[in-house]
Amino acid sequence: MPSIPSAESLSGWLSSRIAAYVQREPGEIRADVPLAEYGLDSVYALTLAGDLEDHLGLPLDPTLMWDHPTIAGLTQALIQVLSAAA
Repeated sequence: MPSIPSAESLSGWLSSRIAAYVQREPGEIRADVPLAEYGLDSVYALTLAGDLEDHLGLPLDPTLMWDHPTIAGLTQALIQVLSAAA
């Protein structure tokens, strides 16, 4: 059973990962800006989904990135998925 990280921890992890994909500093990535505005395309979204699965130890639907296009929205959706799996 996967442990449930805090929203702050998960949001920070997402910011760092996305910053690495788009070659920016994590502090430049805002939680309320759509990921597409940073140039995150479908390839990166699938890569992020795989990285999240590895990080969280839980299979995820890759469409989560499109259904929740900001870090803030994605973080909340992931917390709900993790809570349901616990």
